[in-house]
Amino acid sequence: MSSRAHNQVIPHWASYGFNLSSRIRRLRIMRGLSQSRLAELSGVSRSLISMLERNHYNSDKSADPTLSTMYKLAAGLAVPPAVLLPGVAQMVEEVCPDNAGTSESGPQSLPNMNLQWPRTREDTARYHDEFIAEGRRGQAPRFRLFPQES
Repeated sequence: MSSRAHNQVIPHWASYGFNLSSRIRRLRIMRGLSQSRLAELSGVSRSLISMLERNHYNSDKSADPTLSTMYKLAAGLAVPPAVLLPGVAQMVEEVCPDNAGTSESGPQSLPNMNLQWPRTREDTARYHDEFIAEGRRGQAPRFRLFPQES
């Protein structure tokens, strides 16, 4: 075995999956969406969203979504794809350095990213109730910018 291979970090993928699952769930809740509505808006099955949010795939594996799934979820949540990925601004480590899974639920608990997101109030706003109920995949979302708006 070469010294380079010997010094290589072997990550504990479940820790990355746990942080991914936490991000998806927090963003979905932040947008005011059920798993079913996110499935409709993203074109990803509700059962896959459930498995991702539980970090569970089949009987003994951590969730491991495809690239297309990540982009579909990002589109459904109206966030840059990088927002979904834990540790995106850091080198891969043995255990995911992201702490998204360890604090209270809500937008303030999502790690800040140096990718200029959020840039507008809509980036972290709840979807408008009308859009939650009747919005379609590919349609530009409407947002509820103030709690008293309906």
